[in-house]
Amino acid sequence: MASKTLGSTSARLLTVLAEDNRTIFSVADAQQVLGSSYDATLKTLRRLTRAGWLVRLTAGRYAIVPLSSGEEATPQVNRYVVVRELLGETPYYISHESAMDVHNMLTRPVTTVIVTTPRRLAGREILGVPYRFVYAPPSALWGCQPVWVTPYEQVTVSDLEKTILDGLARPDLCAGVGQVATGLWIRQEDFDWDRLAGYAQKLGRRSVAQRLGYLLELYGLDTPVLIETLQEMIGDNYTRLDLLLPDEGPTLARWRLRLNLEPGALQAIVRT
Repeated sequence: MASKTLGSTSARLLTVLAEDNRTIFSVADAQQVLGSSYDATLKTLRRLTRAGWLVRLTAGRYAIVPLSSGEEATPQVNRYVVVRELLGETPYYISHESAMDVHNMLTRPVTTVIVTTPRRLAGREILGVPYRFVYAPPSALWGCQPVWVTPYEQVTVSDLEKTILDGLARPDLCAGVGQVATGLWIRQEDFDWDRLAGYAQKLGRRSVAQRLGYLLELYGLDTPVLIETLQEMIGDNYTRLDLLLPDEGPTLARWRLRLNLEPGALQAIVRT
């Protein structure tokens, strides 16, 4: 790393941005603080990046590296805020396992940030964190809300009900149905069951209705209206309870499920 000696201009820039809690900022933000031309501002930012005071996130976006980062030059930037900065005006929401993390629905740490967006993007690693982008048409971006992930920063995250449905639709993005069941149990007091019923109908995925209905009854969380709604959605075809596991095990006619994850394993969740 180059010397971290600061000149007066650079020191003023970092001080003003830090006082405004702008740990992530644009070239235009820096230009406004410095009152200099675009080229001069860009030159200052490049110099600060070489010196280890900044890390470039994306084109035109930078993050401040705090003194506590030492030689690793790792900015203290929330991984979910990076998503917002990366996508800019593109619609998105933090989804699946990452949404479960934001909503405190997990009992283990997650390493990959999962984002649903109508923009087709390849996965990438930013500041040592893997990011995976799941394509969805604009019409599928519903059931999300702004959530505070730091005292100063909000990002868009699927709400509790949509998080569960997304997880049951793509268990592979949540480390399996067992993790979704964990989140369902942990946050059971906070779900709006009527909203969940409406969301299930709007999503219209039979396999999701089958998995959700089974888990609700297994944990005794069912409400008559919700169960009736889910029962009306299931068809004649059987589906696996967990898509990550082999297609084996007994079947359950009520929910048209292949129980390839033992009920005892799921029930153990509520006893731990």
